[in-house]
Amino acid sequence: MDHPLPQDFVAALKQPFDSKAGSAIVEPFGIAWGDAVALDKGLDSYDISVLKLGIHLNFKHTGVVFDHEYQDDGKGPFLLTSCAFWGNEGGYESYKGPMWKGLTFSDTEADAAAKLGAPTSVGRYGIHAWELPDFRLTIHWKNPNSIRVISYWMEQ
Repeated sequence: MDHPLPQDFVAALKQPFDSKAGSAIVEPFGIAWGDAVALDKGLDSYDISVLKLGIHLNFKHTGVVFDHEYQDDGKGPFLLTSCAFWGNEGGYESYKGPMWKGLTFSDTEADAAAKLGAPTSVGRYGIHAWELPDFRLTIHWKNPNSIRVISYWMEQ
């Protein structure tokens, strides 16, 4: 399978599911909007998880993202707000596609810092965050020598 490039996922952040950028990241995996699961009634936030591919996508209604009227009309558009790429953890297979700046799930904190620079912050559970020009990248380690999940988050 040809996986989308990391910059394809970054370009899809803040874009609708059915946009050109959105299609570029879901079509290679055979993901359809029917795969989306509503998180909370009335919030218009949807998750799509593909366990066998190690990927998790979150979409929110544009009204939720930009806090304007009609945010719970159920009609969308629904914007990609984050994508998570899993190592072999919690039922997920390890994501096999390329990651930002050559990150791998076997990177240590020092490896990640060498590839990305020093993290902007280290938060709860030791989650490291990098505020990059177009998005936020976070890494949650399973242990010091193994990454559990790498996520790209849209900037608001």
